[in-house]
Amino acid sequence: MSDKEDIVFSRNTVEFVTVAAEYCAFLERANEYTRKELVDTLLKLLPLLYLKAQMLSSEERINDDDFEDFVTEDSYEVLRITLAEILSDKDAYLDVFVAEMKYSDTPVTKNISEDLADIYQDIKNFVCLFQVGINETMHDAIVECYSHFGQYWGQTLVNTLRALHDIRYNSPEENDDYYRDDEF
Repeated sequence: MSDKEDIVFSRNTVEFVTVAAEYCAFLERANEYTRKELVDTLLKLLPLLYLKAQMLSSEERINDDDFEDFVTEDSYEVLRITLAEILSDKDAYLDVFVAEMKYSDTPVTKNISEDLADIYQDIKNFVCLFQVGINETMHDAIVECYSHFGQYWGQTLVNTLRALHDIRYNSPEENDDYYRDDEF
């Protein structure tokens, strides 16, 4: 087995691909869930995605070819809007880990729905590339996904997790609806 096959078929890669595919499938079915179900599941799925991404290997790409984007602007926007509708008044949060914060006198507001859609876009493109089944493409998809994790979506995931945690645990007096069994 060559080095490029080692990374493609390693246990860490297989586990990451499994969690990544589950994350994508869950968000693609988001309209089937209440806000409580969405938040509870994401609070379990996002830390697992982060952990499995950390376990990937840092390698060099084999080819310099650009990858095809499988997530279109329209599908991204549909997902973002769906998530925003489910999260409604809990979608916005204050973010302190953005570069603009250094130069701002006011807090920077982000949206959980946009963050989740951004992570989805990168992960879905990775999963689709991985499904192509060509070892070199799969290898390079892993390398690029790991690079994007370190540069962008890993921090986005952690920030979003903090906001989701706040919805679930830190504002029960403002969010009595969260503890009801019926839908929002």
